[in-house]
Amino acid sequence: MAKLDEASFLSRIGKGTRASGKMHFQGPVKIEGEAEGEITGDEVMIAAGATVSARITAGRVTVAGNFSGEITARERVELLPSARAQCTISTPSLVLNEGATFDGDCKMPRGKVGA
Repeated sequence: MAKLDEASFLSRIGKGTRASGKMHFQGPVKIEGEAEGEITGDEVMIAAGATVSARITAGRVTVAGNFSGEITARERVELLPSARAQCTISTPSLVLNEGATFDGDCKMPRGKVGA
């Protein structure tokens, strides 16, 4: 995944913020606080220290914090070393960095996943 600098994130759920419900983002979003519900967008980044319990549908998803739920990514999912994920993942490309924990199921269809 290409590294995004802080200015690249068009939307953000900051530390100390709690959001719930159906959330749709255009462009990259960074979640640093707490979120639950349904999240859709182009690129979703769950930062270290964030807690997310949701169904995520996106092009690319990067997890560095705590995540539970379901991820459907059309292109790629990456779990960074600080990630703690308990979920179901469906993506054509999965990257598990050393140190990340993943408890769940993963389906890797050929080509991009339809969302």
